[in-house]
Amino acid sequence: MKRWLIIVLILVILLGVAISILVKGRTEEVVLVTKGEVVSGELILKVTSRGKIEAKDRFELSTKIPGVVTYILEEGSIVKKGQVVVALDDKELWARQKEQEALLASYQSELQALYRKARAKELENRVAEARVSFDEAERQLSIAERLFEEKAIPEDRFRQIKVEFERAKIALDLALFQLEEEKNQHRERIEAVNAKISSIQANLASISQQAAWIKLSSPVDGVVIHKQVEKDTYVQPGQMLSVVADTNRFIAKTNLDEVDIAKVALDMDVSVLPDAFPGRAISGSITKTAPSPILREKINTFEVTVALEKTDLPLRCGMLGDLIIVSAKRDNVLKVPYEATVNILDKTYVFVIKRKRAIKREVILGLRNPNEAEVLSGLKEGDEVVINPPVDLKDGAKIRIKREE
Repeated sequence: MKRWLIIVLILVILLGVAISILVKGRTEEVVLVTKGEVVSGELILKVTSRGKIEAKDRFELSTKIPGVVTYILEEGSIVKKGQVVVALDDKELWARQKEQEALLASYQSELQALYRKARAKELENRVAEARVSFDEAERQLSIAERLFEEKAIPEDRFRQIKVEFERAKIALDLALFQLEEEKNQHRERIEAVNAKISSIQANLASISQQAAWIKLSSPVDGVVIHKQVEKDTYVQPGQMLSVVADTNRFIAKTNLDEVDIAKVALDMDVSVLPDAFPGRAISGSITKTAPSPILREKINTFEVTVALEKTDLPLRCGMLGDLIIVSAKRDNVLKVPYEATVNILDKTYVFVIKRKRAIKREVILGLRNPNEAEVLSGLKEGDEVVINPPVDLKDGAKIRIKREE
């Protein structure tokens, strides 16, 4: 009797297990998912990057002469156009000028003395007088020759006029010879002194030009943004001493990699969000893109310059912020959450929610950003889709929508 009870009990247990397995096999698994919706509207493609705000116009003040800095404005100083920003010690320059002026006066005095010794003026007057006498004697001889041929004057008178002409000629030649000799006697020294005077005058002109370089003035109304040296520093020609910026106009600069630079172009709209002013944005547009890259941390980057519109924000050179470049924009397009798309073998799919099931559907996309993608075909407005579908989600799987917290 007990044996039969044991057998019956075993059969009941086996039957229960079989029924449980059968029921479980017939129960379909339900996948918990998040849903999104296909809508129409504006689609914006953006390129984001970090950047730095700078003054549009900045001027480096560099010295053209060596010297010691005796005056320099501090960083942050507000300056007017023409105001002195840096000054060098001018004592040595003025000492050189006085020395050259003294030398010039000395050589000019020597030149005047040489001219006096040369008696050039006196001899020139003598030559002039001799030339007048010669011209008159020559004229008289011409008249006498004609009259003598006509036998209008005696031969003695003709010979006398001829002798007077020869005397006048000799007197002129002698005066010319004496003048030339006098000039030759002092010519070399006069030429040497004149050369010295020309050299000194050139030196004085150079000193005058250098005097204009002693003080470096601001070319614009602005602010001193960099002070490169301190007072009493000895500086060399070409050395930058200070930087002045026009803080009425600002730009922003950023560096984009090869992928992002291909998405941007001149005149594209840009929003700059300075870290110093959370929630505030400054509008601008791209005015320049570098034609060649700069290697930064083994990555080619291209510098992009953005002109900023005027703002009431108290911007400062060097402020950092985010740059958002609108590289493409389309209105009234059909768009789907990008997280709903799945790429399989070069094709794009979404899971459309139909009667609590996920229906796999191929779609063709256009523009896309990290959040949304333009739908060219495969979906219609109002379609509900699965967001971030599980990798093992199958076509036609039964689903349940997560409740929004």
